[in-house]
Amino acid sequence: MSEREYNSHSPSSPAGATDAISTAVKINPKEVDIRIYSREDLAKLPALLESCLGRRSSQSWVEWKTFNSPYQIQMMFMVAYHGDDLVGFIGANPVPFSLDGELTVVYQHQDTAIREDARNLRLLMNMIDKLEDRFEAHPDIKLTYSITAPHLRSLVTKRMKYTVVWENLKMVKIISLRGFVSKATRSKALASLIPGPKGKSWKAPGSMTGEIRQIDSFGPEFDEFWKNANVPGDKIGRVFPWQDSKWLNYKFCQDEMVDFLKYAYVENNEVLGYVVLNITKLDVRVGYLESLWTVPSRDDIIELLTDFALHEFQSRMCDQVSCWTRPTAPVGNALAKHGFVRRPTPQCISVKQGREGMGDLALKEEHWNLQRGHTYYTSLGHLAASDGTAERPAIAKAMRDKARRDALRAKGHTGE
Repeated sequence: MSEREYNSHSPSSPAGATDAISTAVKINPKEVDIRIYSREDLAKLPALLESCLGRRSSQSWVEWKTFNSPYQIQMMFMVAYHGDDLVGFIGANPVPFSLDGELTVVYQHQDTAIREDARNLRLLMNMIDKLEDRFEAHPDIKLTYSITAPHLRSLVTKRMKYTVVWENLKMVKIISLRGFVSKATRSKALASLIPGPKGKSWKAPGSMTGEIRQIDSFGPEFDEFWKNANVPGDKIGRVFPWQDSKWLNYKFCQDEMVDFLKYAYVENNEVLGYVVLNITKLDVRVGYLESLWTVPSRDDIIELLTDFALHEFQSRMCDQVSCWTRPTAPVGNALAKHGFVRRPTPQCISVKQGREGMGDLALKEEHWNLQRGHTYYTSLGHLAASDGTAERPAIAKAMRDKARRDALRAKGHTGE
C-alpha cells in the first residue's frame, strides 16, 4: 500500500469537525515524537479517537480499556506527539487465550488513530515498527491478531506480515419485516414505517432439569465452570479466549459503554453454561449474541441457550440478530438450525505468530472458536448502553455508501 493509498483509504473525520485540521499543512513525520502510551496521555486520547474514528468515549472508559485489563503483560500502545499535540495512537490490548488448553496472553490490534494533518505512511510504519519491537522483546507473547478492515488489509498483510485466517465472521437472522426493509433499502426512515417483531413467550423443554438465571456478575463458580469447559478439540476448536471469572467480569461487567445482559445455565447448583446478549439501535433494533459457552458434550445446553437468546431478542423487539462465530463451531451449528445464515463482512481475522514452535496452530480457521464478545470489537465506544441508540463510527458510515463499500470490499478481497 502506497502513502497515497493509505491517505485516501483512511476513515475521514466525522461530520461537524472543523475544517482547520483537514486543510492544514501536513506534519513532517520527522517532527513527531513516538513513545510508549502512559497515563499522562489519557486526558487527550478520547478527543483523538473521536476526531479520527467518530467514536465518542469518556476518559474513564479509555482508562478501563487500556489500563485495567487483568491480563496485561506489558503496555502495547504507542502515541505520537507533535509538540504538545497528541496526533497518533496505535497498539493492542491483551486478551487471555486458551491455546490447546494452556493460558496464553495474546494481543489484539485495534483503534489505530492518526490525526489527518499527520496522516502519513511513514509515520504509521514508524509507530508500527516501535510496537513490533516491543512484541519481539517479550518472550511470553506468542501471537497477535487483528480484526482487519479492508482499507488496512494490505498494510496488515504485506507490511506487518500478518496471515489472514478467517474471512467471514458473522451469522445473521432477520426476524421482522422491518429488518428486511432495512437490509434491502438501507433507509432508516422507510424501515421505521414497518411494524416491528412480535414478542413470544418461552419455556424450556421438559427434558432440561436445570434453569436459566440472569446474573449481575461472574462469581467463583465460573472458575470451576471454566476448568470443566476448557477442553479443546476438533469440534470446539484449539484456539479460543480464556473465560474465567476474572476475564468475564472485566469484559462484561466493567464496560460502562455497554449494558450486557448475562445469563447462566445451572443444574444441581453447578454452572454448565452461560450466554451474554447486547441490544442496540442502528437503523433497526439489533441484538448481538456476544458470547455463548458451555461444558463439552452438552449440545443440548447449546441448543437451549441459543433458543433462549433468540426468544429474548424477540421479546425485546429486535428486528435482527447477529453473532460472530465460526459457522462449523458448536454455536455456529446451533444458529444454523435456527435459521441464521452466513453474512459476508468486510472484516477478516489476521494473525501473526511471534514465536517458533507453534506450528500452524493459529494459522488455520478451523482451529479458532471466536465470538464477538470475546474480542474488544464491542467496546469501541460507539455502542450505547442496552436499548440505547448507537452512533456508527466513521468507517461504518463509509461502508454504507455503495460505491465506497464496493471499492473497499474489492480492495480487501484482492489484497491490493
